[in-house]
Amino acid sequence: MRTLRLSGFVWALLAGILPTAAHALGAADGPGCLGVRVEQCVGWLRATMQVDESFLAGALAQRHQVDVNGRPLGGGLLTVNAKLPDRVDQFVILLHLRPDDTVARVESNLLLNLIDARTEPVYDQSGLYDIVWRLLGRRCAGIDKLGLYRFFENAVKPRIRQEQKDLASGLWGVHRLVSHAAEVPYCGAGFTYTNLTEWRGSADMKAGRNFKQFSAIELK
Repeated sequence: MRTLRLSGFVWALLAGILPTAAHALGAADGPGCLGVRVEQCVGWLRATMQVDESFLAGALAQRHQVDVNGRPLGGGLLTVNAKLPDRVDQFVILLHLRPDDTVARVESNLLLNLIDARTEPVYDQSGLYDIVWRLLGRRCAGIDKLGLYRFFENAVKPRIRQEQKDLASGLWGVHRLVSHAAEVPYCGAGFTYTNLTEWRGSADMKAGRNFKQFSAIELK
């Protein structure tokens, strides 16, 4: 079976400013994050989400650290921790920066596994639309919520491939299922979806226990 490559995820949080103004803003009003300078991206996230400023200051200062030989450390990665207005759920947004401080690609967690999603309320719960329009901004100015959900249902889901890895066997066996669809074209970007499911016990997921799941998207 083909090996699936997973992006590395580092997660953190940013807490709130401008929550009232955020309700009035939409994708067409801001630069988004992909392909713009990090200052523009961070300013836009501040205007539309509740950002953890105490974490952000240190993350910005360290995004281009080098070792004593001048070699880059961390690969130009900036982590932004944030919440949507009026929601308690936390999102961790990873900004992968070029040397000129523009955002080459961006990753974010989701709140639900979308593989079994079928209805608008379930997609809403995941935060997919709320995150995607913020990350794309005016690059996808006409973004439509149902249109995005149909894109995921009809273009992303058919491309999802799965790989199961049995990390340990027996009564306390550990098993992992990776579901992955890579770089599906959307609004001039490549949309990637990954879900990781891990459980214990039987290698048969239906007979397993202690399930853990993690879902994320990447835009580049």
